[in-house]
Amino acid sequence: MEKILVQEWMRTEVLTINPELRVERAWELMTRQRIRHLPVVKNGLLAGIITERDLKRTMLSPLPTPPARQEGKPQPRDTPGDLPVEAIMTKAVYTVKPTDPLLMAVLRMVDEKIGALPVVDEAGKLLGILTETDLLKVLVFLLRKTSFP
Repeated sequence: MEKILVQEWMRTEVLTINPELRVERAWELMTRQRIRHLPVVKNGLLAGIITERDLKRTMLSPLPTPPARQEGKPQPRDTPGDLPVEAIMTKAVYTVKPTDPLLMAVLRMVDEKIGALPVVDEAGKLLGILTETDLLKVLVFLLRKTSFP
């Protein structure tokens, strides 16, 4: 059996965001696009990744009790949704190269309990993403291939 490479199954059309985008806006994008992972790109390079889990943890966390109102002083209006994604993104991102064996990528995802791997070149430029959904497509392909001689 030939070696299957990441580049054969990765998605190259990837929605990305910049680190300054507000958490609330990232949540809206993920909900509207029905995705669970958003690579964060700065100056053309992968800077981090934000996941649906990161956003839920941030958006649904209880807010701290506001300080007593003081006359004549502006009151803070910050909410978790106002944070930049940079404040909650994972910065030390596991990645793969397009020419890496798919099995290596799958094992990394299983071992690290992650749902996606950004695919980058040697310089750290984002080329695509490999997600659990992509791996399910691989499984369907392989099962069909073995089921119908």
